[in-house]
Amino acid sequence: MKSLALLLLLAACTPARERRPSDPASLSGVTLGLPIPADARPTPGIGCGQVVQDLPLRAHKTLVAAFTDAGAKATNSNTGPWVLEVALRVATLGEENTHERRTDRAPPSGTTQSGPDFPPLEQQPSLFNSGNGNAVVVLDASLARQGTVVWTATITGHAQSAPCIQAVDKVREALADAVDELRDRVMPMLKAPKTQ
Repeated sequence: MKSLALLLLLAACTPARERRPSDPASLSGVTLGLPIPADARPTPGIGCGQVVQDLPLRAHKTLVAAFTDAGAKATNSNTGPWVLEVALRVATLGEENTHERRTDRAPPSGTTQSGPDFPPLEQQPSLFNSGNGNAVVVLDASLARQGTVVWTATITGHAQSAPCIQAVDKVREALADAVDELRDRVMPMLKAPKTQ
């Protein structure tokens, strides 16, 4: 029985998708302001009773890495020739796992959380429901040039896993996917020849 449980656990773990590479010289000479993303999520809970409060800071770190790896000089400034402002709107592991639970809220300082808070049986997600393992991160982004917004978009990143397995890691993987997609969409505008 233990062998079967171990095999099921190993089968449930989905390896992380590789990040999309970029040419390290493609944004050479570009200075890009990347202020810390705003956290526009209604709750820091990602579902499955998990809380990720540092996701905006992780998003900032991932954004800086993605654009500097492409050759840009990234700053934390919200002024400059180019500024990319981002808001973290959604971060969940499957829509059916996002019902607010007692454990989705951060505990008051100085207290510890109690054990897991399971919903009634009829509200628990099915292990065979394909949506359970779809981690989703949604970013709202706007690119400004010399203080004038020239582009806005909503970007969605995805990651696959088994239901409620590796929840935090999979949301972070979906965040990296969204950042890669954002970088790929913004790069052509940053590389475009300057018009006077």
